Amino acid sequence: MSAQPLLDGNQPRNPLRDKRRNVEINVGKACNNKCVFCLDGFPSADNRRFMAWPLMKSELEQYYASGSRSVGFLGGEPTIYPHIVKSVAYAKEIGFTRIAIASNVTRMAKTKFADKMLEAGLTRVTVSMHGHTPELENKLTRVPGVFEKKCKAIRYLMEKSAEGYLVDGVSVNIVLNGWNYKALPKMMRFFYEDLGVPDVRINFVRPEGYAEGSSDLTPQYRDVVSVLIKAIVLNERHFKKVFTFGGFPMCVLPKSLRESEALLQKYMGEYRDLSTDCSVKADSAGPLGHQPVPDGAVEGVSVISGGRARFNWQDRKRFDLKGGPRACASCSLGDVCEGVWKGYLDIYGDGEFKALP
Repeated sequence: MSAQPLLDGNQPRNPLRDKRRNVEINVGKACNNKCVFCLDGFPSADNRRFMAWPLMKSELEQYYASGSRSVGFLGGEPTIYPHIVKSVAYAKEIGFTRIAIASNVTRMAKTKFADKMLEAGLTRVTVSMHGHTPELENKLTRVPGVFEKKCKAIRYLMEKSAEGYLVDGVSVNIVLNGWNYKALPKMMRFFYEDLGVPDVRINFVRPEGYAEGSSDLTPQYRDVVSVLIKAIVLNERHFKKVFTFGGFPMCVLPKSLRESEALLQKYMGEYRDLSTDCSVKADSAGPLGHQPVPDGAVEGVSVISGGRARFNWQDRKRFDLKGGPRACASCSLGDVCEGVWKGYLDIYGDGEFKALP
């Protein structure tokens, strides 16, 4: 495969990628789950505090004026944000055409609340769910009974999608970690066939927050890739749904995959992700990388304004959150591959990575 030139946000060219500029607004770090791999770890009381409505309104207006037509709401858990319905409605009112939420959806198990979100203008839901059984999901989220609530919410959202709501889809986002990666084929069958979800994304665990330094939660790539390839083969031959993966450096993938442009565009999430800007509380940006600095945007560095840190997510990953193993210096795919999570290198070093000719 020849190296591809990058577009805005350091993304490889892919005709399947939605071209709308996206912004993700973090509403605060408060959450009603306690996932064992949570990036936020133990957020301070200040970081748990939700952003005020006037600030949310201003952020939506500013990003729309700058050209964004897609907006996503993040947390913590955004459905417990007191102004979330109003935020969705206002995004629709001013012209956003894609309005998404990344959520554990436990609150959306209450159909009355789910209906309010849909009527306000929500067009996509990305569900954070990481297990196909009550035992696995409840163990990973550390909340008894959460599995049943998520299943109920997903089934209802799929019903509403069939009625014409959620035009940008419903997906499940799995954090692939040491406790669940071997069950990936079973999880695919559960989400695709039992719950009817048409879109599954797996992201390799980022060893920060609760998972920092944990080899138990952070498997080695060499152990996970065989399961990933089995999942791709299953999808090609059986499921035939949307399945994408993220967080895997190119050199750990088998040659047959990394040299197939068609397969990479179909399965590698970094090829398909929207170019995304982020807005988070300024002093919440530290765990994302180095502390942001004011006055001017440079690669990987946030601009602080009005108490918010703003940065491009693709740049942040490439220049802050991921490190370059020694092999990256002479690798021909350096303009496509983002590198490896720094937390992974802290655990395992860089001995398993190789330069590609």
